[in-house]
Amino acid sequence: MKNKDLMTLKQETLINKQNGFTLIELMVVIAIIGILAAIAVPKYQDYIAKTRVTEGLSLAAGAKLAVTEAYSSKGATDMAVATDSTFKGTVTNSIKDIRIETNGSILITYQNSVAPDGANVLSIIPVNDASSNAIVALDLSLKGEQPWAGIWSCKSPATTLPAKLLPSDCK
Repeated sequence: MKNKDLMTLKQETLINKQNGFTLIELMVVIAIIGILAAIAVPKYQDYIAKTRVTEGLSLAAGAKLAVTEAYSSKGATDMAVATDSTFKGTVTNSIKDIRIETNGSILITYQNSVAPDGANVLSIIPVNDASSNAIVALDLSLKGEQPWAGIWSCKSPATTLPAKLLPSDCK
């Protein structure tokens, strides 16, 4: 074979060789990406909301400490008043308010980015037995209540957050 014939043969194979992807192949890839995105985006949003709920629980640790110290030093009393000077709620992009109630329970109200209004409150209550299924909240403002052991539970009827956003120990 001559050099010229060899070049012609190479050019013919390059012309016959297919370059790139067909339209059908591209459409299949785009459809697969769309399906994956439709599944992943809601899961990701739930994951972000759960981390914001956890942020609220960690910020409420200061409120728990304030209530525990007030109960240890003063006994049964109005916990909202007793902790007024030792705890101030923190407002963040996720947390609207953290408030200590008279009975010692702590209410964490989340921003609309976590849950819509009316379904955005997590309540942490003082209890003596957090392991039982029938959680009984203690009222730390009543003198006749049984002594409190310093145990907290987030299984409260005052909680309005959707169950999918609650940490596993709050369900």
